[in-house]
Amino acid sequence: MLSTFALHPAASKHIIARAVVKLPEVQQALKNGRIIVGSGTTNINVLEQLLNISLEDKSRGVAGVITQKVSCITDPDNRYGNWCIENGKLIEADWLDFLDGFKPGDVFIKGANAVDPTGDVGVLVANSQGGTIGQAIGALRARGIIPIFPVGLEKMIPSCKQAEKVMGIYKDEYNLGIKVGFIALSNTQLITEIEALKILFGIDAIQVAAGGVGGMEGSVVLAADCESEAQAKDLLNLVKKANRISPLKINKRKCSECNLPCYFREKN
Repeated sequence: MLSTFALHPAASKHIIARAVVKLPEVQQALKNGRIIVGSGTTNINVLEQLLNISLEDKSRGVAGVITQKVSCITDPDNRYGNWCIENGKLIEADWLDFLDGFKPGDVFIKGANAVDPTGDVGVLVANSQGGTIGQAIGALRARGIIPIFPVGLEKMIPSCKQAEKVMGIYKDEYNLGIKVGFIALSNTQLITEIEALKILFGIDAIQVAAGGVGGMEGSVVLAADCESEAQAKDLLNLVKKANRISPLKINKRKCSECNLPCYFREKN
């Protein structure tokens, strides 16, 4: 039984987060292990659903952000930073020290800025040391821990590896927004809307369209193969609920507080 529907980005983030939380390895680490949840709009959903909490100021849970006409960052002095969870409890810890104690079975959840048809993911990095993923990936690879990347299909690009080849903070000479590099990663656990529906409902789905207007900008249209009318109704009820979620309003760092080169600040 074919079921088609559109999801706007905030709805996708909610559904993807539900699937991440349901993963057996995430549940096991939540009960008896360590989890790091990186900052980001999708990961805010993951954290809130994982711990059954609601962040008072969600804007503090974001570092890099594409908003107000540019790709930029939030105020570094007003961020929560990466979240550390041990045995089901959110703890105050330096995330790099916390990561140093990771063992097989512990979980690292990181947001992404891009995904491609091969399943590679891409992360924009404004920090010349590589940001969170640049500092974490060596320890994760060495310990055999596969990072989980929740990412919506709105972020689909042709090739993350090709993007990595051309990008670089010091290559970027004339820019609107902050200068960024790009890190492409293979061999991750990717959770898009398609994987999310498989995890939540056991449903196979494909993307058939994208885009929208009037609040549905950045939407993806999916076609799902449901086993029954009841399953289709359960799915569409979740979609209807998710599409009622409003997008997050995140402000970038004020231009007046930034001394980095950026054409956006110049008057023309």
